[in-house]
Amino acid sequence: MGLIENIKTYFKKKQNNEETGAAPEGVCPNCWGRYEYDGEYYKFMKGQNGNPSKETYNSFVADVARKLDKITIKENTFRCETCKVNYAHGH
Repeated sequence: MGLIENIKTYFKKKQNNEETGAAPEGVCPNCWGRYEYDGEYYKFMKGQNGNPSKETYNSFVADVARKLDKITIKENTFRCETCKVNYAHGH
């Protein structure tokens, strides 16, 4: 799965009260928490009466994905280039 699909899966699980990891797959959990996308998502959901249009949701996810480029975990190294934290395979 690509980064955008991983983000969509993460937020859909959050919306359905399903268990998620600390961050979407392939994203540095340390930086994800620091950037507070989770809180932004809940503000976004609240602002859309809990039922955002697909277009609004997709533009939100695309915006998050653009900002995540520097906090994704490189596949062969499992190291975040922003905070320099190393993660075990599959973090």
